[in-house]
Amino acid sequence: MPPPLFAAEPAPSVLRWGWFLWVTWAVIGTGLLSEDLRAGHFAVGAVLVAPFWVLWLLWPVYRGWALWARWVRHTRWKAWQGSHYEFDGQPVRVVFDDDVIWFAADDVFDALRLRGRQRDPERARLLAGRDGLSRLRDSGLLAFSEAGLGAWLERRTDADALKFARWVQQQVVNPYRRRRELGDS
Repeated sequence: MPPPLFAAEPAPSVLRWGWFLWVTWAVIGTGLLSEDLRAGHFAVGAVLVAPFWVLWLLWPVYRGWALWARWVRHTRWKAWQGSHYEFDGQPVRVVFDDDVIWFAADDVFDALRLRGRQRDPERARLLAGRDGLSRLRDSGLLAFSEAGLGAWLERRTDADALKFARWVQQQVVNPYRRRRELGDS
């Protein structure tokens, strides 16, 4: 089934026809208005073709909006479905999915000030386990599960990792568990 006409990503044929009509009206509409201008009937012509000019201007705006919306969906600036926490001045995005808590991997790496190979997702996946570091279904964001983050942090030897592990337990996990218990009872 083809996507609807005004979908965020319409079918390629809709896009081709949209741009074809856009260019066609640019040529024809400009010719008509310039002819009216020479004949001295510019005001009447402008009023009659104004709806077409508005549609002509809205097509690139609509396509630009769709492109911008797609860009926002795939960036860190996306409206986050989850919560923001702060560790040593670094924001850490957290998603609560029923009993599973997910931590944005990039934010964890930033909070621990990791550089180069230390930020490699494949190396982190070896330590965190296959299910410990994965992409979230909804947003495609690479994230640690609570268990995976714990396993990954246990194998790190730096003091920041220990401090971060305590912070995760005290500021994120324990309060969330308490809220769930109070909500369930």
